[in-house]
Amino acid sequence: MLSQQFDLLTVALLMALLMLLLAALVPWLLSVTRPKPKAVREEVVELVGCPVCGHEISRKYEKGDYVGKVVGTCPRGDGALVVKAIYVEKYESPK
Repeated sequence: MLSQQFDLLTVALLMALLMLLLAALVPWLLSVTRPKPKAVREEVVELVGCPVCGHEISRKYEKGDYVGKVVGTCPRGDGALVVKAIYVEKYESPK
C-alpha cells in the first residue's frame, strides 16, 4: 500500500514538474519562432517642381518648408521652384 502511494506521489510530482517546464518553455518557443520585424528607416522628403517647365526633383525636407512655398529658381528656365508635396519615405534595412 505504501509503495502504491509513493508511486502515485512520484507520478504527480513528475507531472507537476513537466507542467512547470512547459509553462516556462512555451513563451520562449513562441518568441523564437515569431518572425522578427524588419528595421525601417524613415525620412521626410519633399517634392519640388517648376510650374512653368514641369521640372521636378525630390530633396530632403527642410524645417519651415510647406506646400506652395517658393524655395528657389528653376535650373532649366526662369520659373520658380515650388514645394509640391511633403511625404515620408520608408526604407527597409537589409539583413
